[in-house]
Amino acid sequence: MHYWQSNIPASALLVDLAALAGLLAVAMVLVRVIPVLRRLSIPAAILAGLLGLALGPSGAGLVPIEQDALELLVYHAFALMFIAVGLQSAPRQRRPGAARSFAVGNATVGVAQAILGLLFVAAWLALEPLHPGFGLMITLGFQQGPGQALSLGGAWESAGMLHGGQIGLIFATLGFLYCFVLGVPMVWIARRRGWLTREETAGLAAPSEPMTERPADPEAHATQEPLSTQLVIMGCIYFAVFGIITGLVALLPPGSKLGDTLWGMHFILGSLLAIGLRRGAQRMGHDAPFHDGMLARISVVTVELTTAGAIAAVRLEVLGAWLVPILLMTLLAGVLTLAGTLWLSRRAFPEAPFSHGLVLFGAGTGTISTGLALLRTIDPELRGPVARNAVIGATASIPFNAPLFMVVIPLVAVPQWGHGPVAALGIPLAALGVYLAALVVSWRVFTPLRLLRPLRSPWPPDPPEGADSRPANDGLASSEAVAYIPSQGDA
Repeated sequence: MHYWQSNIPASALLVDLAALAGLLAVAMVLVRVIPVLRRLSIPAAILAGLLGLALGPSGAGLVPIEQDALELLVYHAFALMFIAVGLQSAPRQRRPGAARSFAVGNATVGVAQAILGLLFVAAWLALEPLHPGFGLMITLGFQQGPGQALSLGGAWESAGMLHGGQIGLIFATLGFLYCFVLGVPMVWIARRRGWLTREETAGLAAPSEPMTERPADPEAHATQEPLSTQLVIMGCIYFAVFGIITGLVALLPPGSKLGDTLWGMHFILGSLLAIGLRRGAQRMGHDAPFHDGMLARISVVTVELTTAGAIAAVRLEVLGAWLVPILLMTLLAGVLTLAGTLWLSRRAFPEAPFSHGLVLFGAGTGTISTGLALLRTIDPELRGPVARNAVIGATASIPFNAPLFMVVIPLVAVPQWGHGPVAALGIPLAALGVYLAALVVSWRVFTPLRLLRPLRSPWPPDPPEGADSRPANDGLASSEAVAYIPSQGDA
């Protein structure tokens, strides 16, 4: 479905909004009254999505959800979430570099998942035939979400991948479940073991700004309501996003598939415009209209909507014979993704390492919005630097992710499927091995990664002050680092 030119009636959108509101209300009540849910800090948005999945069209059919309309809401709310976070002022950090680590880490997780998936397929071929597309579904379903997995899986059906679109949705659904089942208990374990820093245990941020905070210009306060002002600013940015992408698509040759890719990256453009607008306003001394407290609350609302809506919108299909390899593959991928992100988080993020790693795990098993939903178990209002670093890092990860989605999958993996298992698995694995080596170099060049010892430990102790003399940007001047990560105060 082309969400940017959809003909879905407004009534369907309103019904889905009402259904999401009801599901969120029920989830909030359940979290409040059921002690085990409260102790585990179960995100209400994830619980609401699971309720929608069980009670909606894919389950019991008791909740009147129009899934096409729900996907449309998720598409737009996802971009608005990036815009709201990008408009907030950049929190000052004592040890910068987290956004760079998130950018490279996001790509590393995706490549590692693709290697794991193809190796699993190679091992499964000893038992029975299994299409190589299964291996790439871990990256597509877990890291890219149901939309990407559905579209590419459906396209690969013509290459012999039976039920490819449905398999993609199943992978995406199980990714959301692993995000919830593994991520929430890990927060509880981190609290028990003292892995959270003082800033994280205090909520990662200063207390919320009061809702009645007056803008710097008292005359503006008399005529402008702060919430309306934030929504107007966000609406103008989103209008600019549509205008820019429409213009770019008009320049493409007829029939080009690049247009769909550009529309799929609308949230990235929105984030860049929002960050640029706030930076420019600050430098000119005209940032009084921006209200960080209001923007934080708006970002929380959009995270709730995108998380609950994305889970509830998944279409479950019974795949029968493919159930066993899918369950085994996703379980292996979920556990190893958690272990890998936990190992990286301690070594790659100078501040709030567990919270950054939690978002990276959530993004590696769902989408960035599910990662932020997990973060809300620690930082309920998304006021700390982690949410902004994640949004900036997701934006900056495009060049690191581009070879996987523009070269390896479409040009290396897909064309080899008709030449037997050796070519279909061996060539992509060789390409992914080279890709992973390049990412290892990127970790050294662009990020503040520290190889804390013992290397086998998921959470080694921090070295004594001054023991690790490596600069945060590995010797790069700050002006050079900014060229890679568009983050004020982060480079």
